[in-house]
Amino acid sequence: MDLGLTGKVALVTGASRGLGRAMAKALAEEGMYVSICARTKETLDEAVAELTRSGNASPTAIGFVGDVTKADFAEKWIDETAKQFGGIDVLVNNAGSARPGALAELPESAWQEQFDLNLFAPVRLARLCAPHMEKRGGGSIINIGSIYGRESGGPLTYNASKAALHSFTKMLAREFAPKNIRVNTIAPGSILIAGGTWEQIFKANPAFEKDFISHEMPAGRLGRADEVAYAVVMLASPRASWITGTCIPVDGAQGRSIT
Repeated sequence: MDLGLTGKVALVTGASRGLGRAMAKALAEEGMYVSICARTKETLDEAVAELTRSGNASPTAIGFVGDVTKADFAEKWIDETAKQFGGIDVLVNNAGSARPGALAELPESAWQEQFDLNLFAPVRLARLCAPHMEKRGGGSIINIGSIYGRESGGPLTYNASKAALHSFTKMLAREFAPKNIRVNTIAPGSILIAGGTWEQIFKANPAFEKDFISHEMPAGRLGRADEVAYAVVMLASPRASWITGTCIPVDGAQGRSIT
């Protein structure tokens, strides 16, 4: 099936490794021009090399080193991408983090840092990208939330900031519907990534891995990054034209929310 993405332009935050890199790769494989950002130049350069299609006279993938919580970087990234690729069609707000700790242990700065990255950066990028999408007749904004934005679980700051991102998605979808800009959330469950948090935890405690999977993962395993990436491709496609304002869990039935 032709998903209608060939030649369109996507931006993906936090895309030098893990979930973000898998998402950018899946979009690039559909023939999209991809602009990615991350804070680490070495892994970013590796990702751009992987995403670049050979045989093209001009680049098909570009990377920018920077912090999406900084307004000046966000503006530069959006402007340079639109200038080089001619516009913007898809924004994937993937960058995020989790700061563990009980309420008494977390200073206000920790809360601010988490909301800056998990909520306010997506808000800013959506605002900056929307005019470019409107010029192209519409677009798709995909926010990467979490099953722990739909129900209790995970670190306190993470749960609260992801829940806020889910709420923002719903309301923005209603605002942007007349502009043909779709806004959706993907809520991954626990995803096993090489070198990632879950791999480190399981290596340190194999007994916990067995217990966690037996109690939390009905399918008997954790998810893969590419399984989340395919959901991103689906929502990016114009063929998902009537899907907006929704949250799609990609969790192998790990989540327990009924909404």
